[in-house]
Amino acid sequence: MNRTAALALLIFVTPVSAQVYRWVDEQGTVHYSNAKPPPGVKATLFDPDAKAGPPSAESIECYTLRCQGERLEQRLARREELENRLAAERAAAAPPRPRGLDFRNYVSLHRGMTEGELLTIAGAPDLLFSDVFAAKNYTYLPTSGDPFTTTITVIGGRINHIERVRKF
Repeated sequence: MNRTAALALLIFVTPVSAQVYRWVDEQGTVHYSNAKPPPGVKATLFDPDAKAGPPSAESIECYTLRCQGERLEQRLARREELENRLAAERAAAAPPRPRGLDFRNYVSLHRGMTEGELLTIAGAPDLLFSDVFAAKNYTYLPTSGDPFTTTITVIGGRINHIERVRKF
């Protein structure tokens, strides 16, 4: 009798496909239910047996750990390359660090010295301003080792004025 009942159950049992509804209430909560939603609510039928879409090109036939690891390494290498390129672009766009003017070089400067001698002793300035009257202002910005701003005015190719102020 048990066999007959079990066989009858297997024959008469058919796969049940229930409808699943999805809706959002007034508070924004998403609901899933096999019972009909309350009236006045926009509900959509949700197919629980839906097939997954095609796999992405990156994951096609790559099911082994080795394959996944290789792809991960490739993605990490691309990310590192991008980060290095962006860091180089940021460094190129950043203004150069101030060089300043060391005190030993400062005391070697004097009025009447030529512009060439100035550049030989002090080096290239951090800022250079020129005006229409052939005056140039060489400015050496402060650094942590030398907290002075030095401005040297050159007129007609000779040092005319030297100013050194503690600004840091």
